[in-house]
Amino acid sequence: MKKIIISFAIVGCLAVSGVVAIAAQNTGKQNILSSKEISKKALSYVKGKVYKVELDYEKNGPVYDVDVKSEQAKYELKLDAKTGELLEKSTKYTSGYSSKDIIGLEKAKKIALKIVNGKIQKAKFNEEDGLYEFEILKGKYEYDIDINAYSGEVLKKEKEKITTLKNSKAISLKKAKQIALNYIDGVVQKVKYDRNRGIYEIHVAQNAKTFKFKIDAYTGQIINSGSNSSVNTESNYGIGVEKAKQIALNEVGGTIIDATFDSEDGVYEVKVQSGDVVYDIEINAVSGGIVKQEKEDSTTSLNNNGTVIGIEKAKQIALSKVSGTVTSSSYEQNDGVYEISILANGTAYDFDINAYTGEISKQDQKTVEDSSVSSSDATIITTQQASQIALTKAKGTVTKIELVNGVYDVEVKDGTYQYEIEIDAKTGDVLSVDKEYDD
Repeated sequence: MKKIIISFAIVGCLAVSGVVAIAAQNTGKQNILSSKEISKKALSYVKGKVYKVELDYEKNGPVYDVDVKSEQAKYELKLDAKTGELLEKSTKYTSGYSSKDIIGLEKAKKIALKIVNGKIQKAKFNEEDGLYEFEILKGKYEYDIDINAYSGEVLKKEKEKITTLKNSKAISLKKAKQIALNYIDGVVQKVKYDRNRGIYEIHVAQNAKTFKFKIDAYTGQIINSGSNSSVNTESNYGIGVEKAKQIALNEVGGTIIDATFDSEDGVYEVKVQSGDVVYDIEINAVSGGIVKQEKEDSTTSLNNNGTVIGIEKAKQIALSKVSGTVTSSSYEQNDGVYEISILANGTAYDFDINAYTGEISKQDQKTVEDSSVSSSDATIITTQQASQIALTKAKGTVTKIELVNGVYDVEVKDGTYQYEIEIDAKTGDVLSVDKEYDD
């Protein structure tokens, strides 16, 4: 794919001054609009300031990718390079914040240092995500902290032990292999030295199993070991899941929510609830050392009563923006959003809606050339009717519904089982019902 980037100059902060000039005009082809012309076309679709123009050649012809920023949102547009027709549009809302609302780097530093009183190695303002990113060194650990640039809220805190020691000499390859062989009596198949990370990666074969070791190149400590054999379980490792749980509780206190063993990485993944905070902690299954620690406020995505708005309400919100046919709707519990897709007049719209507040956090649209089901087809049953039909076959809650090639695929969960039900979108006939345990 051939791509031409139209160069442009930005004076000062994009959020304050926007684009001052776009230097390039066109590619020399008279039938392709210039960057100036395409910028005007883009601003006829959305209001704001153009801060990126990119010419791309796709299989259907040349297109422009144009990024526009306003006080309320950021837009990513794809336009036909010859006509300026809008082909795709993606909108990311900024919750009504403007550049003047950011807390400033110095205040963000104070917040970060209050969380971890150490030495700041890196401080960066991530304008796209609206946050400050910090790397702080304290003792033998490095902390990664993300802070909301508008509210000052701590969004992420990760802790990682520093294994690469300055002014230290790495152990020899021969010694690294011997360390692995002391743990597993077998044949060394592969050896790799990652100088940037200060790690030896060594694979040892033993009978039908291959063990993969990561060894600290400076201390000789086994960071993790795992086997690709299906018989490999947590019993191959030293500390056990109960010990891993205790290590996590000693670190943060609280209540264990979940504890699993990741055989590929050789770590226990422990989730702990402490007050309103949820910690995700990874513990080395051999040494018991904490490899990674993340912190998340469990209340940040909840509204006043902590309940979700429901999938029908989410569909109503999406349909209030675009009048058409809902082709799919699902609840993504991990992200706390409803994903709603609507087909209207040959255009497919995708919405992300906050499951607790009902706010639209993202909106995408794309022209659909060959839709298998037209939104104007009066014989198509609605998603609500399809849900009702599905619930006659399985009692529970509809968690997902999609329209694909004239068939509704409905997912229903009852707490024990998960049902996949296919329904003819024209006749309402149930085509199939699959039932399995809900993991």
